[in-house]
Amino acid sequence: MTKSIAHSRKGIVIAGFLFTPTLIPTIATLLVLTLLMNLGFWQLRRAELKSQMVERLESRSQQPSRNINALTATELAADMTDFPVHMTGHYLNDRSLLLDNRPYRGQPGYEVLTAFLTEGRIVLINRGWIAQGPDRRIAPTIPKETGELTLHGNAHTPNPDFFVLKEDDYSHARWPFLIQKIDLEKSAQLFDYPLMPFVLRLSPDESSQFVREWHSQRMGPEKHYGYAVQWFSLAAALLVIYFVVNTKRKQ
Repeated sequence: MTKSIAHSRKGIVIAGFLFTPTLIPTIATLLVLTLLMNLGFWQLRRAELKSQMVERLESRSQQPSRNINALTATELAADMTDFPVHMTGHYLNDRSLLLDNRPYRGQPGYEVLTAFLTEGRIVLINRGWIAQGPDRRIAPTIPKETGELTLHGNAHTPNPDFFVLKEDDYSHARWPFLIQKIDLEKSAQLFDYPLMPFVLRLSPDESSQFVREWHSQRMGPEKHYGYAVQWFSLAAALLVIYFVVNTKRKQ
């Protein structure tokens, strides 16, 4: 019985086919293959994180709403993201931040964060999305709300390390203040009252002039699994091409 795999001076013979890989294509294939596999495993890790995020959102959103004025310092220092909260106070209508580069259904616009004074403390209220308008140089008209109000929504802790091409200059703030990311530590210097360590995303309201779809645009874990399958499929296709190109029938 002859062996199905054998070696020759020209390459490896497998079931009547001669496999003759060369050095440079082999190295290039291994490098690209490693990259594709790492991308696939990275998407799997992202999917796992998103699954945990969805579970946390569902769990916390079912909690009863908390009055932030009744929260202890320890509770405020913890991760409040996605917990339902409410507060009573009034808007500082002349103190709004416009979070830039927030398109909605292909239309450019901003998320509007207005300072809200409650019990001697400031909370940045994310009131939702508003259209940019025809001229970017002109700030949009921000609806004003006066009098004492009770607001309901979910707490959100923004990531201060979010990558932007240019950091915001808080030393020359002009209202409404255009920002590229939410940085609560730097924003605290804009107010004469202490700033709470989270942003309140208001609950959806069809009568509002703002669009509030906080979680509908999040990429779910299923999309990450789909991307992982694509990367692994490309890796498999690369291997097939590599073997086909370097294999020929033995004469």
